[in-house]
Amino acid sequence: MNLAVRSLLLPLILLSFYSCQRPFLSGDEEAITNNSDWELVDYQSERLILGLHTTPFEWYVISENQFSRFDEENQLLEKRTLLSNGGAKGVPVMSDNTFFRLTNNADASQVAEFHLSRNPSEVYKIPVDDLVGPDDSFIEVDIFARKLGAFSSDGTLFMLPVTVLPDRHYVLLMFEILHNPTHDSFSSIEMVKRIKLEDLSADVANLNNIRFLDGNFYAISKEGAWRITPSGQTEKIFHQWMLDCFSWQGDLYITGNNSFDLHKSTDNGLTWKRLNQNSDLQFVETANEYIFTHLVLGHRFKMMSGDGLSTAKDIVYPSEGPAPTSVAFYAVGAFADSYYFTMDKDVYVTDEVIVE
Repeated sequence: MNLAVRSLLLPLILLSFYSCQRPFLSGDEEAITNNSDWELVDYQSERLILGLHTTPFEWYVISENQFSRFDEENQLLEKRTLLSNGGAKGVPVMSDNTFFRLTNNADASQVAEFHLSRNPSEVYKIPVDDLVGPDDSFIEVDIFARKLGAFSSDGTLFMLPVTVLPDRHYVLLMFEILHNPTHDSFSSIEMVKRIKLEDLSADVANLNNIRFLDGNFYAISKEGAWRITPSGQTEKIFHQWMLDCFSWQGDLYITGNNSFDLHKSTDNGLTWKRLNQNSDLQFVETANEYIFTHLVLGHRFKMMSGDGLSTAKDIVYPSEGPAPTSVAFYAVGAFADSYYFTMDKDVYVTDEVIVE
């Protein structure tokens, strides 16, 4: 065989050899391939799932037009239709016993709705126009923040951010929600505090998030961040563009628009210290020992790696799930030692979250 023929045959021989071999995987990569097990919950939402909430005994999901409850075996307990004349706005907020959504009437006026989680007949509606203050000519709930508001951990307080005219700043409305002993009826729902944030201008999408963490509310925005106690005392704790706040391992953290702006508080939000490290953390959700982050609602969550709060790694998602570029990933939570991810109109469950 002459040299020219050998030169032509050698690539073909090598290609045939490698095509018959098992692809090389390191031990870690092989474990990822074998252990990224997902279970698809037997449930189909009519519309994009916007939120997920877990209680000690049940877990919930919500979309624009449905609210559903599941037991510890992931069996459907209730699939409730949520009505609205002019459509639902923003991302609803859930607690163990109550959830909040915002709808529009036929005339485009906003309506605040409090629903009981385990009694579909109990709905308390408040026309937002009725919440206008004595110095205001117009009031509107902010629908562009990550969620419409935040419940306290026991569900008895709810903070609703609104913008007002003519002053064009934010106001935080604090509601007290009381139930009967079995939590299947509202005893009362009352707006108990009206907190002005006069240095937070009412620009579109200025407010990033409202959180309740370790006993206090936090408002996080492009113009800084505030700590608000249940008694209504307010302190501006940051002046620069901040993104989100979360609790982890007994301390509080807040993320900024810049990767170097991660801060930590060890005294329940009274004082903060910059960690002086670049971090991939942006908008954050925690579930058991894991920290998840993404840039905006709908983007795929990433998970912080074992080296701390610096690096976020891609999660090995189910191959049959939505495409990585789809805007379908709104919520993640932990329930009964498993991890639940909403993906478009589905919910997937895994016992262990694997990263690439």
